[in-house]
Amino acid sequence: MSKRGMRVDWKNAFQKHLTMLGDYWVGNADLHKMPLDPEEKRRFTAKSKVLKEQEAEIERARVHATNVRATSKREDLVVDYCLVMQWLIKHQSTFILEERLEKRQSVLRHQRLVSDALVPILAKEEQKFERESGEKAPLEVRSRTYDRLAAVRYADLWWNRRNPQYPTVSDDCTNYISQCLHAGGIRMWGNPIRSRGWWQQRTNWSFSWTVANALRWYLSKSDGVIGAAEKSSARELVPGDVICYDFEGDGHWNHNTMVTALDANGEPLVNAHTYDARHRSWAYRDSPAWTSKIQYKFFHIRDQT
Repeated sequence: MSKRGMRVDWKNAFQKHLTMLGDYWVGNADLHKMPLDPEEKRRFTAKSKVLKEQEAEIERARVHATNVRATSKREDLVVDYCLVMQWLIKHQSTFILEERLEKRQSVLRHQRLVSDALVPILAKEEQKFERESGEKAPLEVRSRTYDRLAAVRYADLWWNRRNPQYPTVSDDCTNYISQCLHAGGIRMWGNPIRSRGWWQQRTNWSFSWTVANALRWYLSKSDGVIGAAEKSSARELVPGDVICYDFEGDGHWNHNTMVTALDANGEPLVNAHTYDARHRSWAYRDSPAWTSKIQYKFFHIRDQT
């Protein structure tokens, strides 16, 4: 077979797989016939279960690939790509558009797709951080009005992009949430001490700006600049509020999201970075990081302080 013919064959096999991924969500494909590992199948099944529990259903699904790069490795062809997923979900009398991006890798052998998996994101950015200095932010910095509409607009504008005006980090979830809060009018304070306050200067920043565990504890700080109040349940939150996640339940907080909408039952839908998502169900039960020991913290950002 010519090289041109081989390229056409692998692209056809790859496209067929993408079509099956989309068809699964509207009941037209068998999950067990896809070359996915057990954890991937658990994620798909978990999302389907959540939708069923909510009495919601996917009306339409659109799946396509961007940034496709194919590399030959011995007898295999390895395809790295970004999977773009969009679901139009009907929930009671309302419609929700949920969107996600995932970096994935497929392997084709003899023109047949034999595996497809999520590429794990290894967090290398400052997993250990110094304890917050404990200094009280000046009253004039803490006094502000929070524009939650502006925060949500920013979250929707940048959910699948990176703003070059802010720091660039590999594990971007907390950096993104900090940007959203800043867009809503939260003032920075603490520079240049990294263990003090909440701030960034593009090439330098506080631990609380980019580290999930540090932001979670700073949100609990009553005299910090953010001005958050802890709530007992997700249903007490509104758009512009923040949810923190401890996936392993070990006291180390791994992830943060921003509430950007509410579903028909008043449950939060969230935006996030790292695995980029818009209007995702807040509980993350279909996340590769989810475990049965997961813990959450719910923070309402006060409108006025």
